[in-house]
Amino acid sequence: LVLKGMLQLANAVFLKGTTGANLDILARQPLWQELLNYNHGTGHGVGHYLGVHEGPQRIHFKQNNATPLTHGMVVTDEPGLYLPQQYGIRLENELLCRNVEENEYGLFMDFQVLTLVPFDLDAIVPEEMTPTDCALLNSYHQLVFATLSPHLSVAESQWLRHATRPIE
Repeated sequence: LVLKGMLQLANAVFLKGTTGANLDILARQPLWQELLNYNHGTGHGVGHYLGVHEGPQRIHFKQNNATPLTHGMVVTDEPGLYLPQQYGIRLENELLCRNVEENEYGLFMDFQVLTLVPFDLDAIVPEEMTPTDCALLNSYHQLVFATLSPHLSVAESQWLRHATRPIE
């Protein structure tokens, strides 16, 4: 559920003027459908000089933050789930907000994933994933492999190929 929400947010397409509060439901919806939630923000700006939670942008439905996401902003995508006395799961990637195309409806934007690390397929239950979820994960893993493999040794590239293998 956490991975599904993370992938949905990372693949969002939205109009200029959209805030993080508007997009937060994309990451939370898979959990909310199961009556689950996490009590932290989904994302925040990423700064420099160790200002990790740098604003003004934020992705959280509870935050009264009217700052729209704009081209060049970096935000985190970090949904989670914590079950007391059992376990916790939190995934995190960084996303670059970018302009896609302007047409008669306005300026459309999306995110470019900056963090390129494969997700552990042994921790994923493919039967819980929809075909769309699988396609999003497979697309992300293809990007990871295509971007990183030219910089790896043969053995490392073989490991990465296995780690980013498609799921169905």
